[in-house]
Amino acid sequence: MAREWPFARATLRLIEMSLAEAEPEIAEAYDRRLVPDQLKPLGAGLRERLMLARRTVLEALDARELLEDNPVLRRSIDVRNPYVDPINLVQIALLARLRGDDVVRRELWEAFLVTMNGIAAGMRNVG
Repeated sequence: MAREWPFARATLRLIEMSLAEAEPEIAEAYDRRLVPDQLKPLGAGLRERLMLARRTVLEALDARELLEDNPVLRRSIDVRNPYVDPINLVQIALLARLRGDDVVRRELWEAFLVTMNGIAAGMRNVG
């Protein structure tokens, strides 16, 4: 269907782009620090489904890697991640502090908002 129906192929390409932008390692970092132990299997299950979705889309597109037909976008993601990933790590630390404090200090809250804006700007269409 992906080979013969342009709509199906275009839909798979959009899914491929979202899958390529997903960062399971970053999601796992949020889980490790912020998620209660009894809920961690949920995140692990979602990451497993992400990997299955990636394999399925690659098979449907007859591709070896995500975005192999779109090197500009692949490069954009590869260049973006070293800048956005540390912001995620700072956000994790800030969230942990915000959750642990009885009184939220304005500076801490503002720093958290800066991380939200930075991640959204870096992630563009999936932020």
